[in-house]
Amino acid sequence: MSNNDPAMRALRPRPLEQAAFAPFGTVVEHRTEGTRHYIQGAFERSPEAKDARPTLWLSRPPKVSTFPVVVDKLERHPHSAQTFIPLLPLRFLVAVCHSNADGSPDLETLEAFLACGGQGVTYARNVWHHGLTVFDQGAEFAVVMNLANRGDDDVFLDVERQVVIEAPLTWSPSL
Repeated sequence: MSNNDPAMRALRPRPLEQAAFAPFGTVVEHRTEGTRHYIQGAFERSPEAKDARPTLWLSRPPKVSTFPVVVDKLERHPHSAQTFIPLLPLRFLVAVCHSNADGSPDLETLEAFLACGGQGVTYARNVWHHGLTVFDQGAEFAVVMNLANRGDDDVFLDVERQVVIEAPLTWSPSL
């Protein structure tokens, strides 16, 4: 994609790996010996949300996406980390960014990753991220999050400068 529009930014996702994703949260995968692998940060919550209750739900994204993906809205969760664990092997987009000093998303730091079979993700509390975007049929996720139920568990923001995420160079439209 040729990008001459200063109001738009284009990037390509890279494979989801813990070292690159660490500033934003944790990659949920079992890559160690033994029968258990504990996931750090999955139940992180803010001190002011001490009465928040852990919640688990199942999510079925309503549609399968294709590249390019336009990021025009971001979300964050000020009281809790949020974990997505796919129930089947599938590919999904993980797009995240840091915050500016005023708490708004810093789109210059937006990074895109492609999660593949056997991977989930925990977004750390207050990390700006794009909504769940899946590329394969039959996508279902277990989602874990603390809910404070004060009306501000989810913060959504339309972004002023769209970001277009193009297909990886070695992309196949099916698994």
